[in-house]
Amino acid sequence: MAGVLLLVFGINYLKGLDLLQKRNIYHAVYNDISGVSSSTPLFYRGLKVGQVVNTELMPDGSGRIAISIQVDEDRLRIPKDTRIRIYSADIFTRAVSLEPGTSTEMAQQGDTLLGNAELSLTESVNEQIDPLKRKAEGMLANIDSVLTSLQEILNAEARGDIDASFSSIRQTLETLERTAARVDAVVAAESEALKSTIENVNAVSGALARNGDRMDRIFANLDTATTALAGGRLDSLIADLGSTSRQLNAMLIAMNQGKGTMGKLMKDD
Repeated sequence: MAGVLLLVFGINYLKGLDLLQKRNIYHAVYNDISGVSSSTPLFYRGLKVGQVVNTELMPDGSGRIAISIQVDEDRLRIPKDTRIRIYSADIFTRAVSLEPGTSTEMAQQGDTLLGNAELSLTESVNEQIDPLKRKAEGMLANIDSVLTSLQEILNAEARGDIDASFSSIRQTLETLERTAARVDAVVAAESEALKSTIENVNAVSGALARNGDRMDRIFANLDTATTALAGGRLDSLIADLGSTSRQLNAMLIAMNQGKGTMGKLMKDD
């Protein structure tokens, strides 16, 4: 019997468990505990204060995993809102630490504390690389599409179309050049006439400028005449014109009939 007890004690001692020391056990639940197993060390602000003593699936069928930690330091007071954090101690090793809370109520032996699992270094690197990988894949797809388009452009038929397009552009430019030459020739031929026209316009402008006072008087007279017409004298002028027209008509009739001196002269054969 003593041998069996010594064997159990030795195995647990090798695991880091001291059966003679008071064991303060706490639990936490996680979705993933990658890299954590029994004997994973437990730290408090860098000091090793215990280790993980058990890992198992939750009995509720949720697929979550519970771990049990043993705190060997009796003097360590653990607030009820303390977190048990899983983190990466280095590239390959995961560790567990106690992140003390601020509650004034202390956790009791066997309590389940809050669990918090950080990404492993590998997972963190993958998380950073995955977006870059997706962008690179998208760029490669775009480059492939561009190369395919270039191949289509550079095939024989497409090259013929491009040559035809450049030929058409060349002909258009030549036509524009000839048209510009004709315009230059017309402008040169008509330059004297254009110069004379400009001189005449300048002369008229000068005459108008020199006779500004006279033009003002003419416009003033026109304004007076239109004002008079607008004031009612137009009817009088039309009446006088009608009377004069009737008198002239009567005189012409009399002359045609040989009346009066002018009539006799016109009828004298």
